Amino acid sequence: MAFSNRMTDLLNKIERRLGTKPINLPPDIDKSTWAKEVIIPDTLLTFSRFFPHKWPYTIDTRKDKKDGYYLIDEDKIGNIEILGVRDINWEEFSHNYNSQISGYGTFGILGGQYSLDDIGLAQMAADHMSLFNNGIFLEWEPPNRIKLVSTVGLDIARSMPTFTVDLFLKHPDNLMTIAPTKMETFEDLARADIATYLYQYLKFYDNLETVYANIDLKMDEWQKQMDRREDIVQTLKDGYVSMANDNQPAIFCI
Repeated sequence: MAFSNRMTDLLNKIERRLGTKPINLPPDIDKSTWAKEVIIPDTLLTFSRFFPHKWPYTIDTRKDKKDGYYLIDEDKIGNIEILGVRDINWEEFSHNYNSQISGYGTFGILGGQYSLDDIGLAQMAADHMSLFNNGIFLEWEPPNRIKLVSTVGLDIARSMPTFTVDLFLKHPDNLMTIAPTKMETFEDLARADIATYLYQYLKFYDNLETVYANIDLKMDEWQKQMDRREDIVQTLKDGYVSMANDNQPAIFCI
């Protein structure tokens, strides 16, 4: 069975949890509007700001650049909103000895059998790299510009015709890039957002008295779900820099 979209399952689950299936909701706020009006612009964006979708993007430094910045072609990433940039993917340079001894901030990988002299030479090479490390950093200027910065002002691009950066993106609308272990939290946030959407729309019609009957929409449960949003966002904030978030570093001091 091919999995291509989780949105339908999410909408059905929210409908069951909020109990809206037997209610004849107005077309403006029925289930067919929830994804476009609430989940994609609100829920998905809030979740992605804390647990974004990481996407490798290769930049060609030989192409023209403007004011020292390289432009990210948004067409190559599907016109998905860029939320930030993590760092250069240094793993691709680890096999390049010339890059290692030139102070590009990468680490040599030792393998195989080494004699005592080999170990001493490796330590000398590490000291050399540390002494002449230029300290390469990324500067990101929203929405789609990246700049390489060196502590000594070296023109790094001359020795790096291409390099790969890890972009932080908003998750796609099909929700397939959200880890299954994080879907429960995302579903809770989506249910709170939908409850807010329904409550804010229908609160003006609740408890109205007409010549035929009094309108009682039983929205207490929706309000409870709506009030949970702040606690759910706080949970995302607490897990932003932790072992639960692969996209952010976690440092433990003992």
